[in-house]
Amino acid sequence: VRHNVPGGTAEVAVDPEDGLTVSNTGPEVPESRIPELFEPFRRLAPDRTLGGGGSGLGLSIVAAIARAHGLTVTARPNPGGGLTVSCTW
Repeated sequence: VRHNVPGGTAEVAVDPEDGLTVSNTGPEVPESRIPELFEPFRRLAPDRTLGGGGSGLGLSIVAAIARAHGLTVTARPNPGGGLTVSCTW
């Protein structure tokens, strides 16, 4: 998992009624900057890459695929760092 902290965790949950949720314990992301994460080629501060590459396409691809299937994608910051991204149907 590229956008996490050393020793961090990632959790994936699927609910047949509600959708898919992915959470991690990565760096803190200000709530006001979350919409930027869905823009193509957008990365936040360099420390979000934690030495990894990345083109800033991940969540923009997720959002495009979700929209193509009639899903809604949302993201919210986790207390203490990281994000929870949900695809709901």
